Amino acid sequence: MPRRRNKKIAIGEDTRIAVNLTIKKLMESQELKEFEFPSCYTAEERAYIHQLANNLGLKSKSRGKGANRFLTVYKRKGSTIIQSDAVLRIQKISKQGIYSLIQKFPLNNKERQDLLPPTERERIIDSEISTNIKVMGRLNNSIPQVPQLRVNQDLIQFRQTLPVYNSREKIIEALSSSQVIIIAGETGSGKTTQVPQYILENCQQKNQACRIICTQPRRLSAVSMAERVAFERDEKIGQTFGYQIRLESRVAPKTLLTYCTNGVLLRTLMGGDSALATITHIIVDEVHERDRFCDFLLIALKEALIKYRTLKLVLMSATMDTNIFVKYFSQCTVINVSGRLFDVDVYHLEDVLKLTGFMTKEMAKKKKELINKKEQRKVLESWTQYPSNQTTSKKTAVKVGAMPSPILGQQTEPVPEKIDLEPWLKEEMDNSISDAWLYGTEDNFAQLLHLILSENISVDYQHSNTSVTPLMVAAGRGSINTTEQLLNLGANLNIRASNEWTALDWARSMNQIECAELIEAYMKTYDYSVDDVRDSVNATGDIPLTEDDKLLIDTYHNTFNDDNVDYELLLTLIIHIHTKLPIGSILVFLPGYDDIVAMKEKINGEIDRMNQGLRYNLFVLHSNMQTSDQKRVFRPCPQGIRKIILSTNIAETSITIDDVVYVIDSGKVKEKSFDAISGVCSLKSNWISQACAKQRKGRAGRCQRGICYRLFSSIRYNNMQQYQTPEMLRLPLQELCLFTKHLAPGNTPIAEYLDRALEPPSNFITRNAVQLLKSIDALDAWEDLTELGTHLLDLPVEPRLGKMLLYAVVLKCLDPILTIVCSLAYKDPFILPNQPSQKRAATAIRKKFSADTYSDHMALLRAFQSWQHARANGWEKQFCEKNFISAAVMEMIVGMRTQLLGQLRASGFVRARGSGDIRDLNLNSENWAVVKTALTSGLYPNLIRVDREFGQLRTQKESKVFFHPSSTLKDFCKSARTTSAQSHSASVNTLPSDWLIYEEMNRSGRFCHAKTVTLVNSVTAALFSGPARLSMDVIHEAESVPESESDSEAEESREGMTILKFDDWVAFKCDFETARLILHLRQKWNALFLRRMKTPSRAMSQLDELVVKAVVSIITHEEQACELQQPSGIGQRPRPLIVDYYPANARRSDDGEERNF
Repeated sequence: MPRRRNKKIAIGEDTRIAVNLTIKKLMESQELKEFEFPSCYTAEERAYIHQLANNLGLKSKSRGKGANRFLTVYKRKGSTIIQSDAVLRIQKISKQGIYSLIQKFPLNNKERQDLLPPTERERIIDSEISTNIKVMGRLNNSIPQVPQLRVNQDLIQFRQTLPVYNSREKIIEALSSSQVIIIAGETGSGKTTQVPQYILENCQQKNQACRIICTQPRRLSAVSMAERVAFERDEKIGQTFGYQIRLESRVAPKTLLTYCTNGVLLRTLMGGDSALATITHIIVDEVHERDRFCDFLLIALKEALIKYRTLKLVLMSATMDTNIFVKYFSQCTVINVSGRLFDVDVYHLEDVLKLTGFMTKEMAKKKKELINKKEQRKVLESWTQYPSNQTTSKKTAVKVGAMPSPILGQQTEPVPEKIDLEPWLKEEMDNSISDAWLYGTEDNFAQLLHLILSENISVDYQHSNTSVTPLMVAAGRGSINTTEQLLNLGANLNIRASNEWTALDWARSMNQIECAELIEAYMKTYDYSVDDVRDSVNATGDIPLTEDDKLLIDTYHNTFNDDNVDYELLLTLIIHIHTKLPIGSILVFLPGYDDIVAMKEKINGEIDRMNQGLRYNLFVLHSNMQTSDQKRVFRPCPQGIRKIILSTNIAETSITIDDVVYVIDSGKVKEKSFDAISGVCSLKSNWISQACAKQRKGRAGRCQRGICYRLFSSIRYNNMQQYQTPEMLRLPLQELCLFTKHLAPGNTPIAEYLDRALEPPSNFITRNAVQLLKSIDALDAWEDLTELGTHLLDLPVEPRLGKMLLYAVVLKCLDPILTIVCSLAYKDPFILPNQPSQKRAATAIRKKFSADTYSDHMALLRAFQSWQHARANGWEKQFCEKNFISAAVMEMIVGMRTQLLGQLRASGFVRARGSGDIRDLNLNSENWAVVKTALTSGLYPNLIRVDREFGQLRTQKESKVFFHPSSTLKDFCKSARTTSAQSHSASVNTLPSDWLIYEEMNRSGRFCHAKTVTLVNSVTAALFSGPARLSMDVIHEAESVPESESDSEAEESREGMTILKFDDWVAFKCDFETARLILHLRQKWNALFLRRMKTPSRAMSQLDELVVKAVVSIITHEEQACELQQPSGIGQRPRPLIVDYYPANARRSDDGEERNF
C-alpha cells in the first residue's frame, strides 16, 4: 500500500504549542543534541512530532512498545561522502598553454612566499591601500546651525491633535537632562515626524545650533517622513529638511534634519566617528524591529556617546522592550506616549468562531466527542472528592457504569499495541480498579495485582470508562505497598487521566505524601523522563477562557493544523465583515505570496456571496509584486466601495493606510533563519511576536473605532514570544564581522566586539562567520583584514559578491558580473505571477533567458539586457508584462551598478583611460566561461558535487540537494511520463560536468534546495575554489589516502594518480603532471590577484596581462571540451539610463520586506 504523504494531523493546541517550544529550544541550543519525549503521547501526537521534526530538518525515532514507547528528536549529522573522487582531466592544448607560461615566467621566490599561509602575526598593509579607503554612501558633511523654521498655518491644529503633542514638554526636558532617551509611542502617535520638529523648535527658541539625523529601517519611510515634515513646514524637500538613502539624496549644506537609513549612518561611522562631531542629535526609529544593522549601529553609538558627551541619542518605537534598552544604556529616560486616535476592539479565534458560526463537518463530529468527554470529566471530579484515607461503604459506592469514560481529551495513549482482552476479563479488571478506588482495602488491591500477574494484563491497563490506571488508584488511595509493586512491574508514570493528572498528581492531590515521595524517589533513581513539555504552556490570560470557549477551541484544533492558514475560516470572516458590518477597509495579514494568491482566488470564487454586501476592490501587497497596487492602495475608494487588502508584513510598520477599519491577523510571518551548522537558510512561516500582533492591531482605528480579528486563540497569544527574535541571532554575520574590523578598536577580536550587542549572537555563530571569511581570504588567521578583505569592506554588497566583482575586474569581464552582482544583492527581477495558471509560462520564460547554458545567473543577465533593449526602444511595459519582469527592480539594478562602479573608480580599480579603463576591463565580457570563473571565485565555498553513482547532488554539509523550483536547471529532462524524482535523477546524470555553484541553500522540510545555480567545468572549480594561500601538502599520493576511506577506494587508484586537495570538500584525482600544472597556474594567478589588491591603481604589467590571457585561454578550451554553450552578446555594454524611480526597499531581508543598507 502506498505511503500517504502530507497526512492531515490535528492535535490539541496546548500540546502543539508546547512541542514547538521544546523543539525550538533544542534547535537553538549548542549543547543539546537530542530531546526525548516521554511515553505519554498518543500516536497522533507522536505523528505530529515526527512531521514537525522532519519539516525543520531534524531527525526523529520512536522506540519501545505500548506504554513504554518513547520518541526522540535529534539533530542531523551531515554525511556527504561520495564514494568516488572527482576526476580532473585537462585538454592537451591547455597543458601546452600552462607549460608555455611556466617556462617563460616561472613562479619566483617572492610569489611563493606571498602565497604561503602566514606563520606569525605580521600585517603589512600597503600605504596606498590604507589611504585609499573612501567609504561611499555616507552622510554629507555640514555643520550645526540655529534653525530658522517656517510654519504651515493650515497644519498647526492637526499637529496639536497628535497624541505625542501632549508629551512635547517631557521630551524636551528629558533631552536637556539625559544623553539617551527612549520614546515608546504606539502606532499613530506621530512621533516620527513630530519629535525632530520639537527639537528644532526648542533649539530655535533657545538660539542653539543643531543638526539632527533620524534613521529609518526602510527607504520608503525615510523618504516619506522627510517629505511629510517638509510639507508641514511649508518648505521644499532638500532645504532645511532632507533625506539620504542609497543612491539618492535630497540634502543641502543648510539641511538640519536628515532622514536616512540605518546603513547610511553605519557607513558614515565606518569612515571614522569624527563625523559625529557635527551632529547634535541622533534619532533611531523603529528599534523594535531589531534588524542586524540597527543592533550593530547601537554598539557603535553606545561607544560614541562616551567620546561625544554633548551628543543626544533618541530611541523610538511603537512597541519596544524598554527594559532591555534601559539596561543596555545604563542611564536613560523613558517616555511613554499614547497612540491610536481611536480604540481598537480585539477578537481572538474563539470569538471569531462564535461570531461567524464557523463549523465544518469534522468540527461537528469532534464537538460531540469532546462534549461527551467533558461530561465524563465532571463525574471524575466528583469521584476524586472522596476522602483519600477512608474506605467507602458499598452502600454509598458509585456504580461503575456512572464513572467517567476516556480521560484526556488528548488521551495519553491507551497502549495502542495492547492485546485485546476477553470481554469478561475487561469487565473483571474494570471492576477491580473501581473497587480499589471506592473501598481501598488490601483485598481490593491484592485482587488487582493478581489479575495483572496471572492474566497477563498490562500493568498500565486503563479503565474502560475512566482511563485510570492501577498505579493512579494505588497512589491516590495511599496504598504504599501496591504502589511500590506496580512501580517495580514497570508502571508508566507519564500516563495522564482525563483531568490531566499523572499518578504523582493523584498522590499529591489526595494528600498521600508517602506515595508521592515514593514516586519522586523512583523517578530520581531511574532518571525517569517526565512530561513537563505540556506544563510549559501558559494557558492563562487576563480573561480566562470560559468552558464553552475552551470546548470550541479544542474542537477546532482537533480538526485543523494551525501551522497553516485556514483559508476557509478566513474567507468566512471576510464575507461576514463585508456583508454585515459598516463600510471600512479590510486589511488581511498573511505570511507570504502563496497565501495571498490562494486567498485572492478564494474571494474571487465567491462572487455571489461577496455581492450580498458592498462593491469591493481587492488589492495585494507583497515586496516581489509590481508597485502599482502599492500606490493605488493609499487612494480612497469611491463612495460605497470597500477596499480589501491582502498583505504580508510590509503593511505592519512601513505603510499606513488611513481608512483601514478592520484588521484580520493570521498571526504568521515568513522569516528566514540560518543554520550555522549546516549553512542552510530556511524561509518558513512562523508565529509572530506579541509586539508584532500589537503593531498589526494598530493598523486599524486610524479614522474611526477599529476592530482586529486574530485567527489565533488567546492561549496562543499568551504563549507567543514577547518580541521577535533579533536578526543578529538568526542570520549570517559575515557582513557584520567585516564591519567590526572598521569600527572596533585595534586588536579587538570580532566575537568580543559583537558580544557588546544588545543581545549578542552565540560564539558558535560568530565563529562560523569568521571561519567563512577566512576561507574566502577576507581575514587572515588572526582575524585581521587581508588585502582582499580591506576592499570587500568598502563595497556596499555582501563579501562574496564583492569578491566576485574584484575577480571580474582582474579577469576583465566587469559588466556582466556587475549586473549579476546587483541582481543578487537586491532581489530577483522576475515577478511572481498573480495567477497560478501563469506559473508554467513564467518558468518557461526563465529557461528561455538561460539560453541552454545550465545557468540561472545567465537568466538574470539576459533578462536585464533584454529589458534595457526594450526600454531603449519604447516597449518596456509590454516586455515586462509579457516576461513577468519588474521594471522597478531593473531600475534599481541600474542605480546599484552606477554606485558600485563609482566605488571601484574611487578605489583605483577602474581608471579613466588607458590600461584599466572601462573598455579594457571588459575585454573578456563576451566570454561566458570567464564570467562563470568570476562567479565561482565569489560563490566559493557554495559548491555542489554531482554523485553520478546515486544520481544525487551533494554539498559539504548536505547529502541530498535538489534544484530550487525557480531554477532553470530543475526538471530540464522531465517528460509527461516521468515523476519529479525520476526527472531529478535524469537531470543530474545528464549534466556535462560534476561541479555546480549556487547562491543560496534553502530548506523545505527534509529537502534542501539550491537556489540560483550555474554549472562550471572541473578546471574552473580546481583553479578558483579554495583558499589562495595553500600549505605545501596539497598534493597527496592516491595510494596514501587516509585509512578511514574504504578498501575499494584504495583499489580504484591507479599507479601514478594523485589527489589534489584544496580543502575538506574540494578534491580531485588526477595524474601527477596535471596536479603540478594546475597548482602552478593557481599560484601564478593568485600572486597576480594579490598584487592587484595591494596596488589597485597601478597599471597591469605585461607579465600580468600574459597570465590573464593564459587563464582565459585555458578556461575557454575546457568549456568547449564540455560542449557547453557560449551565448553571443552577453558582453554588450548597458546603455546610459536616467533612473527616475526607486522602489521602497533595497536589501534582502528575511520577512518578505526588503531593507536598505
